[in-house]
Amino acid sequence: MPEDDCGDAAAIALPPGWRLALKLRRGDDGFHGGTAELFEGDAARCRMQLSHLDRDRQVALARVATRIGLWLVEWQSRDHSGNTGFADL
Repeated sequence: MPEDDCGDAAAIALPPGWRLALKLRRGDDGFHGGTAELFEGDAARCRMQLSHLDRDRQVALARVATRIGLWLVEWQSRDHSGNTGFADL
């Protein structure tokens, strides 16, 4: 049976001004998967398709947190002062 998120996104640390929309469910195979969307203010910056994370929900959430943390480090290391051609998702 699918298991909706219950505010798990709030447990993942984000920089000020960022927000996470997390939809995580257990699939028929018992593994958690779903989507994670990161917003800086109102602008969508990243959408991750998450699959086959783990059967244990806490382990799955830890893996999501790691992926988000790595993406944020990479994002913050880039120069965003010019016109990079980035468009809203």
